[in-house]
Amino acid sequence: MTTAPEPIEAPSDLTRALAMCAALSPQSDGMTYLVLPGDPYSKSRPRFSRNGKTYVKKEDRDHEQLTGLRFRQVFKQPKTGNVALGCIFFRPNRQRIDADNMLKHVCDAANGIVYLDDSQVTAVLGIVELDAENPRTVVMVADHVSTLTRGTDAMVPCEFCREPMVVVGKNKARRYCGKACTYKARGHDLSVLVPCRQCSKPFRRTTVAQKMCSPECRADSVRGRNKARAQPRSECTECGKKLAHTRGGRCRNCWRAAPLKATS
Repeated sequence: MTTAPEPIEAPSDLTRALAMCAALSPQSDGMTYLVLPGDPYSKSRPRFSRNGKTYVKKEDRDHEQLTGLRFRQVFKQPKTGNVALGCIFFRPNRQRIDADNMLKHVCDAANGIVYLDDSQVTAVLGIVELDAENPRTVVMVADHVSTLTRGTDAMVPCEFCREPMVVVGKNKARRYCGKACTYKARGHDLSVLVPCRQCSKPFRRTTVAQKMCSPECRADSVRGRNKARAQPRSECTECGKKLAHTRGGRCRNCWRAAPLKATS
């Protein structure tokens, strides 16, 4: 008499996440995993307008914001070093959808929340499974040990003060650690007192373009310029034509007729 084989219990989401972590980042000390309920979303291809510019569909943007909101509930601060990212997409049907498009959606939604920049993801894995009753996405995030260091592991010295600084995310092309070093390197030391253009009182600037010490002096300067514009315009000393300023002199036509007359 033969007996029916016992059903094999499917591994839990945590077990699958641990297996992905062991495969992608075996030297990692910790792992964070979360489950995104619902049908895994697939990001569409890039769209182009009539003038050739690319744009993102509103549906893609809305789904990324929703996924990013779920990431924010777990990750309070983004990771600053190398990251390993693994995803298991449990689809509700057998529709042909590429795993890389679903991975693209998760990576873009996690940018700036789970990590500072996409370049920090140095290990990635995407698995597609079928689960018609409970579609979901299992996401695993862990620190990754790689010879290609990213984030804070790839800090470089400031070109002026030589202090280490992070060069990931929006700061990929930065050369100096802050505004102070940037201004000093360009010959603008904000610690030096300069005279106010309106009241001549020495003050310390907060930006290189600052010319006046206070909003009051700035307002007085604007009132002075408006008062000067309100003065009646001068007339040409030869033909009597109205000039565009109040400095006096001759008009352009009279000057062209006798350019040396002004110096004689």
